Amino acid sequence: MLTALNRFSQLERYFDQVMDDVMGRPIGGSLVASSFEPQSDVRANEAEVVLTFDVPGVKQSELEIRLENRVLTLKGERKYAGNADEQAWLGRRYGSFSTSLSLPDSVDAERVTAHLSDGVLTVRLPKHERARARKIAISTNSADSDTKQLGQ
Repeated sequence: MLTALNRFSQLERYFDQVMDDVMGRPIGGSLVASSFEPQSDVRANEAEVVLTFDVPGVKQSELEIRLENRVLTLKGERKYAGNADEQAWLGRRYGSFSTSLSLPDSVDAERVTAHLSDGVLTVRLPKHERARARKIAISTNSADSDTKQLGQ
């Protein structure tokens, strides 16, 4: 119930903002640009951590990924494609963005890769072999060998 109320409240704020922007300013007035923040997912399995970022309209040349002191930083910019003399009353978000994530010790920083396809940036963070789960074999000993080992 609380989630539904929060979403309704958020929708109400968006509606108020749109109405204020459209009705509260003279025609031809400019809107305050909203900044762009890419949506992201973080997934992990036994072998790797995978980060995905939605960056539609952002070119590879406008993205930068840095890894320093176990902190991965993604920077970029989504530029407005329209003309400067056009006005956008409602629209997508644009601007520079920067996101940083601290990486766990289990990640092998030397083998990090990134791939951009169809507006989705995928960053793969392989885990060290020593950090991967492994099954430990359990040996069984007969009662005689246990006694022998204890008596020695």
